[in-house]
This record gives sequence, structure tokens and C-alpha cells, in this order.
Amino acid sequence: MVPVRVDFYRLREEVRQAIAQQIKRLLDKEWDPFEASWLAYALSQEGFEGNQLLQALLDRLERWAKEDGTRAVQRSIGPLCFLAYFLFKNNKNEPDLETIVLNKIEELCQGINHKFSPVNDPEQMFPVALLVGTSGKEPHRDTVVKAIQARLNGTLKRRILYAASLRELSKTVSIVTQGDEPNDPGSIIAMVWFCERYEGEREKWWKSFESIRETVSLNSVENVESSYVLSAAEIAMLYESLVRETNNPDPKLLFELYPLHPLIKNGEIVRKLFREANYVHAVFEAFKLFENYIRQLTGLDKEARSIVQESMRKESPKIKFNSLQGNSERNEQEGLKLISEGICAAIRNPKAHEPSFAPTVQIDAYEALDQLVTISYILKRIDRAEVVPPPVQANENGSKHSEENTT
Repeated sequence: MVPVRVDFYRLREEVRQAIAQQIKRLLDKEWDPFEASWLAYALSQEGFEGNQLLQALLDRLERWAKEDGTRAVQRSIGPLCFLAYFLFKNNKNEPDLETIVLNKIEELCQGINHKFSPVNDPEQMFPVALLVGTSGKEPHRDTVVKAIQARLNGTLKRRILYAASLRELSKTVSIVTQGDEPNDPGSIIAMVWFCERYEGEREKWWKSFESIRETVSLNSVENVESSYVLSAAEIAMLYESLVRETNNPDPKLLFELYPLHPLIKNGEIVRKLFREANYVHAVFEAFKLFENYIRQLTGLDKEARSIVQESMRKESPKIKFNSLQGNSERNEQEGLKLISEGICAAIRNPKAHEPSFAPTVQIDAYEALDQLVTISYILKRIDRAEVVPPPVQANENGSKHSEENTT
């Protein structure tokens, strides 16, 4: 499988810079509370404490919310919900604002809505769902759920945002792609976001994003005809996805991205078991590759730990990691031997002797990766080491063969 080549950390910084530029534009001369609230949502993924840019944006949103006529405009419902949600999360709850907004939501959801009603705009309804889900007030929740369930149709991006809104209201709904897989950037980014925020095939959709990355512009000022300029909501979804992926990486992506030793990386059994979340057996298979490798290199037909002890000792080792000149190099030789023994004792033995459900055996994806990286490191050091080949012996008819074939 071709691995994802997205540099998540670099892209996160690029998107962060684009968000900062857009916020500066909004605060200086082109105030738009709808865009501002989505960008504030993006920054809120970093946390509120010490987040000066987010605080400046929230201060401006609070002033806007108190302006005459703001709360009477239907298009204000999304930004007002975002603001009430942010204040609650930042321990600055304003019950009056929350009550006014919740009553307005009830009125909108129960009334007859025209084409441009906020209820028909999933980018407005997601912040509505965030606030209603946080408030825990069941009558409002039921009203919003019914309104959203009646609108789960249309474009993929629209369905994703409405499905996300239902998730915030504790209603499980899955996304079903209709026909061909989407190739428009907005839908792909929305799918990445949904998978990162809730559940789904993160690796698959990051691969899709990788295929359209060069067609996406983060800056509306660039005005490049061939680029798809992301909206504030799309930038926010992309940024949240990157924050989540960098803070809690997808183990499958890590497996593909990390330069594990070829024996492990290209071993179809290890990859298959890992991708199936069978982490115990994936690591055990990697250990067997390690064991067979050192057995073939040294010609020692013994169990793994004995091979390690004999072949990596400081005195006349078969696997010589350095020139063994001076204490530092001799200590390194001993240290790598001890790590290799640890692989046999701590990684191999429990998996070989205990049932797979035993607490001493159970590991999660990240611990499995830690163990695979450890095995990989020793394999790489062995590849760089000076290895004494098995002695060649003559058999009865005079032909020669290595010692490893004498048993």
C-alpha cells in the first residue's frame, strides 16, 4: 500500500498561519461574524488558555453580540451559538445569551422555513447542535434532531455536516457515499474531518486529500483561477483534523509513514495483522523475523536469547556493532546486546507463553508500534554491523557447507 505523504505538522502550521491572516483581515476591515465564529472554532481546538488570537476574536464576537439588532438577524444564529458554546467551554457562561439563542433555535426549527433559513444551512446547524448538545436541555435537543433528520440529503458535504450535528446530539449516523467517491475538495475535507472527530477511515480520506492538496488555496486573496479557495468552515474543519491527527495520530498512518526495517515494513504478514488491529500477533511475527534473521547471519541453531548472548558479546562477537575500541564502544556493544535480550525476554516471551487475552500480553496500537520500532532499530544496527559469517565445513564427500546446515 502506498503510504500517505502528507506532512501533517508542516500543513498544520501553514493552515494556522492562513487562519491568523484571515482573522487579521476580519478584525481590521472586513468583519463577518459567520466567518469569524468558524475560525474561532478552529483555534479553539488548541485550547483557550494562553490563546491570544482566539481571545481577541472572542472579544470581538462578544461586542458584536451586544450590538443592536444582532440577535434579530436569522443568519446570526450560528455565530451566536458558537459564541455561547465558547463561553461555556471557557467557563464564562452567560445564561441570558444561551436562553435567548436556544429560544430562537426552537422558533426557527418549528417554524416554516424559507430556502435561506439557517435550518437549511448545515454550517449554521453544526454550531446550533454544539450548543444544544452542551446545554443538555432535552426539549431543544428533540426539536433540533427532528429538524436535522428531515434534511439529511443533498451533497456529500451537506450530509456530513448534518450527520456531525446529529453526533453532537448523541444520535449515531453513518455517512454513506453515493455512487463514485467524491473528488471535490470541500467534500473530501469534510470527510477527513468527520473521520477525525468521530470515527471512520482516516487513512483513506487523508489519501484522498493528498490527491487534491495542490488544487486547494488557503487564502481567498490569492484568487488563483485553478485553485479551490476554502471557506472559513472548510479551513476550520481542515485545521481541527490536523490538530487531532498530530495530537493523536492514526496508528495505521504511523505504520506506513515510519521507516521501519524492510523485513518488518515489507513483511505482508506483519502489515496485515497490524492493519487488522491484531497487534499482539503482528509484533510476534516481527520478532520471528528478527529471530530468523540473526540465526541465518550467525549460523547458530539455538533459541533467540542464546543467539543474542553469544553473537553480541563484547569478547569476539559474531555481530560487531563497532570497532570495540575504548569503553564507549564496548559499552555500546553491551547495550545493544541487552536491548536485543530485552526483545527476546520482554517482547517475545509473554506472547509465546501466555494466552492472547492475558493482561501481560494485551497491547494497544501505540505500544505495538513502540515494540516494532525497537525491533526495527536493532535490525538496522545489525545491518550496519560487521558480521562474522558462519564457518564453512567440508562434509564426507569433500563439498563445503556452512555450520548452520549441519544440524
